[in-house]
Amino acid sequence: MTHDALLVKLMVMDADESEQTRLSKTTQALRLIVELHKPEPLDERGDVCLTCCPDLLTLYPCPTIQVIEKELL
Repeated sequence: MTHDALLVKLMVMDADESEQTRLSKTTQALRLIVELHKPEPLDERGDVCLTCCPDLLTLYPCPTIQVIEKELL
């Protein structure tokens, strides 16, 4: 699936799905993303997200988690 197709799928409810079913699927997808972007201990500077930042240059929270946190506030 392309990036654009994935964005459309997240925005458009299937005719045969209830809004609750769509919300449940979206929430589950978001939870899996958060689980994938977990903090890993680095050193005294803090933690890193190896999924986003395998180069260890960006401390946790990674950009992905920062966006999720911002939108949930």
